[in-house]
Amino acid sequence: MQKMVILANAAMISVGLLSGSAVAQGTTDKIEGTAKELRGSAKEAIGKATGDSKLELEGKIDKVEGGTQNAVGDLKNTGGEIKDKLTK
Repeated sequence: MQKMVILANAAMISVGLLSGSAVAQGTTDKIEGTAKELRGSAKEAIGKATGDSKLELEGKIDKVEGGTQNAVGDLKNTGGEIKDKLTK
């Protein structure tokens, strides 16, 4: 499962780097990733407060997924900036 996620992220990065607006896509990923991290934190806190271990686990998973999406956004932004510098 983890290898599939890594491969999917690598594919998304490649597509982002090949497109003309990798920086814009990276920013979108960062916004969406941050939102997912915040939702995850809320789910985790509510799960802990109510004793709902399933909701708490879902929150932890959302936080990790959000963090990963944030990292992908950073890579896309960096790749887009490098591409812009090379094409000038």
